[in-house]
Amino acid sequence: MCFAPRTGDTLLSKLRTRTAEVLAYVRRRARIVHDSPAPRSKGASYAAWLAAHTPGRAGLAVQEAKSSSLRWQPLIDLVILRRPLDDAPYAATLESLARQTYPHHRARDASLETLGAVALQGSGELIAIVESGDELPPHALFTVASRSPPDADLYYTDEDVLEGGYRVRPYFKPGWSPDALLSHDYTGGLTLLRRHLLRAVGPFRAVPGAAGHDLLLRVLPLLRKVHHVPDILFQRRADAPRAGFSEERRQVIREYVNRAWGPDYHVAPDGEPAIFYRPATPARVAVIIPIRDKVELLRACLESFARAPNHASIELVVVDNGSVEPATLAVLEEVAARPSSQVLRYPGRFNWSAVNNFAAARSTADYLLFLNNDIEALHPGWLDAMLAFASRPEVGVTGAQLLYPDGTLQHYGVVMGMTGYAGHLLAACPRSEPTLCGPTDMIRNCTAVTGACMLMRRAVYQELGGFDERFILCGSDVAICLRAMERGYRNVVTPHARLTHLESKTRGREIPKSDFQHSFAVYEPYLKTGDPYYNPQLSLKTSKAELRSEPEDMLAFARQFI
Repeated sequence: MCFAPRTGDTLLSKLRTRTAEVLAYVRRRARIVHDSPAPRSKGASYAAWLAAHTPGRAGLAVQEAKSSSLRWQPLIDLVILRRPLDDAPYAATLESLARQTYPHHRARDASLETLGAVALQGSGELIAIVESGDELPPHALFTVASRSPPDADLYYTDEDVLEGGYRVRPYFKPGWSPDALLSHDYTGGLTLLRRHLLRAVGPFRAVPGAAGHDLLLRVLPLLRKVHHVPDILFQRRADAPRAGFSEERRQVIREYVNRAWGPDYHVAPDGEPAIFYRPATPARVAVIIPIRDKVELLRACLESFARAPNHASIELVVVDNGSVEPATLAVLEEVAARPSSQVLRYPGRFNWSAVNNFAAARSTADYLLFLNNDIEALHPGWLDAMLAFASRPEVGVTGAQLLYPDGTLQHYGVVMGMTGYAGHLLAACPRSEPTLCGPTDMIRNCTAVTGACMLMRRAVYQELGGFDERFILCGSDVAICLRAMERGYRNVVTPHARLTHLESKTRGREIPKSDFQHSFAVYEPYLKTGDPYYNPQLSLKTSKAELRSEPEDMLAFARQFI
């Protein structure tokens, strides 16, 4: 146990006395670790999950016996961030560390002002920062050491909140999602970093409420391998003071964007820290919209562009697949007469992939936005927010957060295996409510995004070979995203581009069987292993991020449709 240095005999004497009292309390409490009651939760499903996933006395005893023979036994330094008059929460944190079945760890404490110096004092292979009052369940460090590869640069776990003696608000996190750090410190909780990386970027900075987030963003360019342990191994103190969190978060995100991305990227000065791409010469985006009659949808879509302007320059490409209604033909004439607009004719059977490939080949812009005609933009800057990621060399495909007319979520990224093949995360869920998979205002990395609103650089589109025309209506949007991932790109969905989507108002919902067959062939590896951006503790049988209560074989389920 190491404390921040102080001067003065009286202070040192009081400090030694208080330290002895705290340690004595911790030792008394640690003796009853294996007799502690099962964790409690107010929610029945989470209580059942905790009961099934929390080792009892016998399991903890086995862990203690195995700790000395683990293949990897890293020494872990845990720095406890203390605040004035926090003796009881501090003692609770120490008690939780004393209960650990994995013995190779040491605790030091620090204030926000001394955090940087104290963190550099240790010699452990890994270092983690917790706040006084935060707790680790007894199996936490053993689980990290026994279930993790020894060569990762950073490790993180899932977490919940301690509130009035109950475990509440669990957060089942996605796999490594570096772009999510541009919204929140989503790794949060128990995050363990290799010490040499801390030394490489310098100590923690005294940023109230965002010191850990700041460090993660500074170390981000150095991370080669990150490992997520999908288990609740951290319990956050519910009443932990986090004053100034929002503005400090904006500050560290802005500093990262300026440092790593340059002056063409701008962080919103208020509200959520949305990021926009606004270079001196506006980006040129071909907005490709296939239609067949139902001109009221196209009219509403184009009018929404006028209400929600962007810095980017739009080249409008409307592809007419056999419209016959006089009103539609009249509007198409108007569109064709507009500057930077064209109307293309694509007669014959509709094929979503072929239509969009046809239009992309006849446009000239550097970026391609594939957009359904039943979509309306909701706020200025939505396209600039998408370009903030589509313009980045490491990003392949970028999607938006789409809402139903009633304001519930329609699209927030695609999860492989969800509801069978590939489903929309949190579809029909309220946008403002917390979820088991995190906040809905977070930039997310995802395996795929919907073709209803999909943006990419023309160079990426060409590298990936465009859309696979074997797919008629559904599946080629996901397939091109999977090819992007296989080429080493990341796919992103940003909540700072919000649009309304009526969904399938033009073509209906009937999907050709051949699309299921082609989708199964392309999706099969992910149906076997799961989506890397969706926590394996959550069920794929629903889009609503509910806990998995039994084994799920989505591969067998998907076979039923072919």
